[in-house]
Amino acid sequence: MKLIDSIFLNLDGLGTILAIWAFFAFGVPLILLISGVALRNKNKKKSKNYLIAAVVYVIIGLGICGSMMI
Repeated sequence: MKLIDSIFLNLDGLGTILAIWAFFAFGVPLILLISGVALRNKNKKKSKNYLIAAVVYVIIGLGICGSMMI
């Protein structure tokens, strides 16, 4: 835990950038995944679209944006 605290607190703004990047890389697809699973019983077509959007977002977000971070 001390390593995570040092990454987010001691790098003078870089921690904020990493937190924003982590949210866009994992937060949005996680929200889409939870929404898709929650809608599974009510509306299968909408649920399927949410799950597909989550997978595509992860592939594009981690592939393109992840390679630009290097």
